[in-house]
Order: sequence, then structure tokens, then C-alpha cells
Amino acid sequence: MLNRRRFLNQSSLLSLSPLIPAFLSQTAAASEARQDDRILVVIQLDGGNDGLNTVIPFADENYGKYRDKLRIDKKEIIKLNDSLGLHPAMKSMGQLFDDNQLAIIPGVGYPNPNRSHFRSMAVWHSARMHPADHTGQGWLGRACDQQQKPGNATPDAVFIGDSPIPAAIIGRRTNSIALNNEAELMLASKFAAPAKATSSDDLQAFVQSTVTASYAAAKRFAASTKNSASDKAGYPNYRLARKLRLISRIIRLDGGTRIFYVSQPGYDTHSMQKHSHQRLLREFSRSLKAFLVDLQQAGLSDRVMVMAFSEFGRRVRENASAGTDHGTSGPVFVAGKSVNAGVLSKYPSLENLEDGDLKSTVDFRSIYASLLTNWLEIDATLPLGGKFKPLKVVS
Repeated sequence: MLNRRRFLNQSSLLSLSPLIPAFLSQTAAASEARQDDRILVVIQLDGGNDGLNTVIPFADENYGKYRDKLRIDKKEIIKLNDSLGLHPAMKSMGQLFDDNQLAIIPGVGYPNPNRSHFRSMAVWHSARMHPADHTGQGWLGRACDQQQKPGNATPDAVFIGDSPIPAAIIGRRTNSIALNNEAELMLASKFAAPAKATSSDDLQAFVQSTVTASYAAAKRFAASTKNSASDKAGYPNYRLARKLRLISRIIRLDGGTRIFYVSQPGYDTHSMQKHSHQRLLREFSRSLKAFLVDLQQAGLSDRVMVMAFSEFGRRVRENASAGTDHGTSGPVFVAGKSVNAGVLSKYPSLENLEDGDLKSTVDFRSIYASLLTNWLEIDATLPLGGKFKPLKVVS
């Protein structure tokens, strides 16, 4: 029989067990997950990123016409080609571009765009245009539904953050979990090792065996963090970087999870945008670069691709508060060793605006189609609700 103290300890650990054994313990091997499976990491730039000051059409005289206080000096811009450049805070991403590890896709949007955070995010998450189809399920969740195998305990998708699990990774049968930080896993490693299951009671034996697997898994994770090469990868002290480092540590343990999702909030820059936007882009750029360097050091760069998006761009003309208001199309970034590097789409015209917004030149679903079909090797028809010609994102 379990005494009260031991039962409480094991019950606490059991409550964490859905998170732990699935991708940290040897039970994950039972799911027949291939260790060479490709992985997609999604970074959501939450709030509506100002694409015009992220990927800058510096050669277009109209840029200065619409941006006075927010205009970036041409001399400071990180040049991509003769007409486009990155914000000067994105030096690390400029290096990824030069190393052929970054695809930049300007002008990404969808038909009849909506400037509501809630509505536009629902469109991007669900890959569906009609509000009636925004049922809480998402494009990646539906994709994972197609890959489900009986008895598979491995989480299909892991969200790193303290907000609700994004709809993008929710499906009917998809096993999606959330972790706030690695402390939730490290906590479990502090428990005393449970005894082997000896009870003839099936329920008690199940509890004990599950706790044992969870304990071993947590210990394995804790040990992996002590001498992890990711500590030497030069991660900056940013919240986004810490999230990506945790993803790297989980990937290294080969648990079988193929989808990881994080968000970076703060992009709703209605006023005094210049300094806050610079800070956000620097955090995004440096964190992404450190993550990719980490994966390369671990010999995992062939398996991982990263996509970063925002629910919409900002208005072309700055507002009276030295900020920008909700717009429509904006840039998407895809990064990794296997990406088709370069600028992959035409920049929207600054002369031919639609109600003060940039007209989209790429439907976001064509990017999704490429990542699903050509990277994850999953049929994109059902997740996207139709057939879309994949943009050549994967090399």
C-alpha cells in the first residue's frame, strides 16, 4: 500500500506524466517515431508586425513619402539586393540570408483581408476564410490528425508559452500540449525515485509504472541540461530565445514531436513605434540565429525548418502618434538549412495601394502548402480546405 506522503508525491508527478514520458522517456520509442522525421517550428509575431519597416523597399521614393518619423535611414538598412533591405536591428537575420538559410516572402496575405486581431489570427490559424469555419481547429492540428497512429502517446505538437494553446495546432485527435518553461520538467526530477510496481491491483500498478517512467524521463531531461551544448550556442537573454532553447533541448532527446509553436508578443505598435519595433526585431533576429546555430552544432539542422509570421501588417502611412495602425499584408520568413533561400515574391507596390494598405502578392496558404507537402510530407488538401499551389519554399 502507498502511504499518504508517498501517494501525494506520486500523484503530483503523475499529473505531469502526460507532458513528460511522451517525448522524454523511452516510452516514446514505442510510438515508432523515426529519429530522422522533419520538424517544423512556428514563431508567431503577435500583434501585427510592421512589414514596411521590417523588409524595407529603400529604393522606392514612396517609402519616404509615407514614413517621416519612422523612416529608416538608407545607410543603416541591411541590403538584400538593389531595392530591398532589412531593418538594421536584424543583423543576425541578414547573416542567415547571406548564408543561404533564410527565405523572405514579402506581401503575404489573404483575400478580403480583415484588420481585426481576433479575426485575422483565426484565418491564419485555421487556413479558412469564413468565420463559420473558425471552430477552434487549425491547419497543423488537421495535418497531425492525418498522421495519428493507434497507441501513440507522443505529443504531435508542443506550444511553449503561458497563454492558451493556439488554434493552429489543435485538431480532432491531435495530442497538443503546452509548457511554460523548462522548470515544469525540472520540477519532476526532484521527486524521490518510486519503487518498482509490485501491487496486484491493476490501477495501482499502472500508477506506479507511469510514475516510474515519468521520473526516469524527468531525470533524463535534467541531466541533458547540465552539459547541453545549447548552453554554448550563444543564446541571448531574451524570452523568445529561452523558448527556442527549450525546443532545442526537447528535439535533442528524439521524442518524436514534429511541431513546435511559440509566440513573441508586442507588435501592436500604435504609438512611439520606432524603439519598441527595433527591440522586438532584434530579439526575434538574434533568437532565431542562435537557435539555428544550436541545431547545427547538434547535427540537427537538416531536420528543422522555422516559419515566422504575423496576423497582418501595418498601414503604409504612419499615424500622428509616431506609430502605425492595423494593415493587411506583410512578410513571412522561413529559415533553415533546407530552405530555398532568397526573396521569393514580388514586393507590393507603394503606388497602387488598396484603402491605404499594401496589396498582397502571395496567399499565405501557398506557403502552408509547401511546408506541409514538401517539408513535413503531409497531404495539404484537408488541412487547407482545398488545393493551393505550393510556393517553392523548400529547396
